[in-house]
Amino acid sequence: MALRIVTAAEPMRVENLIVFIYGDPGIGKTSLAFSAKNPILFDFDAGAHRAGKFRKDTVPVKTWADVATIEASDLAGYDTIIIDTAGRMLDVIIADLVKDQKNCRKNSKELSIQGYGTLNKRFTGWLNILRSFGKDVVLLAHSAEDKKGDDLIIRPDMVGGSKKEAYKVADMMGYMTTIQGRDGAEKLISFAPSASHHAKDSGAIGNISLPNLDNVPDTLAGIIEQAKTHINSLSESQAQAMGELNDWRAECMAAESIETLQGMQAKLNKSHPYVREMWESVVSMANGLGFNWDKAGKVFVAKEADL
Repeated sequence: MALRIVTAAEPMRVENLIVFIYGDPGIGKTSLAFSAKNPILFDFDAGAHRAGKFRKDTVPVKTWADVATIEASDLAGYDTIIIDTAGRMLDVIIADLVKDQKNCRKNSKELSIQGYGTLNKRFTGWLNILRSFGKDVVLLAHSAEDKKGDDLIIRPDMVGGSKKEAYKVADMMGYMTTIQGRDGAEKLISFAPSASHHAKDSGAIGNISLPNLDNVPDTLAGIIEQAKTHINSLSESQAQAMGELNDWRAECMAAESIETLQGMQAKLNKSHPYVREMWESVVSMANGLGFNWDKAGKVFVAKEADL
């Protein structure tokens, strides 16, 4: 049989996405998620009822055994799988590992270093299984604050290195918050990368003001479809370059020391089509850690303390 080769100039079609949405408690993340196409929600957080009139089909999850052996046939008729919340899902996996795998725990309640490695593999492996079913996946999480230097960085509230794994596996990541608009408070979801919060925007959605779900009950379905349309308009080489940029930004977001960012600076490919954006991500995260780029010396230097 002749091979079907997709050339670098052709689009590489994407059928489903993993979309990560995090935000302030009570802002309406679950209600927004239910506006995706034919959704079903895995309720790890016991909070599906808070979506009120927007609530749709739900799977209560109390232990990992409830979902560990999921099959494609279990989700026939659904197009979108919602995980509410990713942080609580990790807690459920941890409880299972601590209970059943002695080599993954250092005491009756905490994971060992090996256990955290197993946690990350199980987390990403299960998401990849869901994706293999041909479904869109929406991860929900609460927001948390990290202090980097004098600045506060908003990030998803997740345990350990799983944040980094989530950044990698997600095609898009948006921070949902409330802003003061011309006509009062507005809900905003920000996918555009920022020094103030973690975000990822493969679909070129940017930052958008969310409509009232009563008026636009398919809001998230529209956002996901718009993202797919953009991604599928890219050639394979363009999509690969964009994916590398998003992975780079995810690595920058996860950096917790200037040494990590200096290592990224050293391996920056100057011929990459998005080298400027990659470098801006390094500088932005370095600023958050309290360092400026000294162009003359070509080094990062600590900011002077305010007197």
